Amino acid sequence: GVIYDPPIEVSGHAFHPDPRGSGAIIAPDITVYPSNAFVPRPPTDLRPPLAFIPPSDIDGNPHARVICEVAIGQSVGHLRQKSFTWMQEQYVRAVISIKILDPRRGIREPTTGYFYRSMIVCAKLYRQGMLVQRWDFGNIKKHAKDPNTDPAGCTAENLPAFQINIPINEVFWDPPFPIPSTYGPIIPPTANIVGTNFIIDLYRIQREALKSKM
Repeated sequence: GVIYDPPIEVSGHAFHPDPRGSGAIIAPDITVYPSNAFVPRPPTDLRPPLAFIPPSDIDGNPHARVICEVAIGQSVGHLRQKSFTWMQEQYVRAVISIKILDPRRGIREPTTGYFYRSMIVCAKLYRQGMLVQRWDFGNIKKHAKDPNTDPAGCTAENLPAFQINIPINEVFWDPPFPIPSTYGPIIPPTANIVGTNFIIDLYRIQREALKSKM
């Protein structure tokens, strides 16, 4: 059913200032950010002058904490640059980048008729202060020539090796300034959130992508 006033908001193409300070306005494909009920909108009245104002989108909402970028026609290099750009903003706690390659013409799954399609870069997960994680989750591996002799690993839902886990508390990143070295965000108890992680099942993304191009 519909959830009114959710503690976590999800939006598409929310415009944000370029973290590189270029003055440009850019928009990711998907943004996840905290509700104003738990992280107030950054102030606009600068009287008296404030030492630090948290970043926001161009509409004054809290800056995105988790971002997803999806590339189909764009190059891997372009996708990587977009991801690195977002990570220059410390309030962006995680970026998921997904690259879907063109179908392999002439070969299809025998049971569904879907083209074999690599989804690589496929998922890369960038998190502040952590190594980049990577998954090859297409129904054919990126460098495989034959899906039968070199089968893909992402073949069903609920496979831990093909799930992305992002701590939910990162969405509520809202540190005081200056940021204490011991600071860690917490999930507000009144948010009534069950669980500690967002779990993204890459097999489900694979199936939806395959359906889109029969």
